[in-house]
Amino acid sequence: MWNGEKSICFFVNKGKCYWVLDYKYNFSLDAERDYRGYLSKGYITQDQYMQACKEFRGGVLKLTSDNFLQYISGIRECVFVSEDFKGVFDVDGKCNAGKLLRRVEEYYLSGVELDADEFSFAGRLASRLPMFYINFDRKIYMHMDFGRFHEDLAYPDWLSKCSDFSFLIPDIERYWVQGGDYWKLRFVQAPC
Repeated sequence: MWNGEKSICFFVNKGKCYWVLDYKYNFSLDAERDYRGYLSKGYITQDQYMQACKEFRGGVLKLTSDNFLQYISGIRECVFVSEDFKGVFDVDGKCNAGKLLRRVEEYYLSGVELDADEFSFAGRLASRLPMFYINFDRKIYMHMDFGRFHEDLAYPDWLSKCSDFSFLIPDIERYWVQGGDYWKLRFVQAPC
């Protein structure tokens, strides 16, 4: 997860909330569109296409409300509730997470400089925040994987975009609000 291959997604399906840790490519809704594109461009053969259709996400090529439980049953150990994330910001580092959060607030408020270790630590902590939001009930797909176009693989009748979705997550599910709001770490950027 910390190297950028995996991420956390918040799912809503039939009124129930799920936290899922998985590879980012598994959070695309219509992977068939990707594989058809690979096939038409000659990047994969017909046999490879058929194999991918069977194996991708446990055979769930098009993720929908109806097959969502099938998908998560194959990765049961990667499905969480918000309480499972308690302590997710308690990591070893030069400074503790609470101290860093106070420094980041000073940075936003007055422009006081953060050092390289603080920028690095903020990035490590931000990687523990969700990057994807998928709500089957309301047909909303959002992500914060900037520079990637995951929204292109959402269904045509869905609201899909790369944008901050924190306001859509219920307060009771916001595990990053622990003695402060760690969501703001997502926006810390090292100077050029």
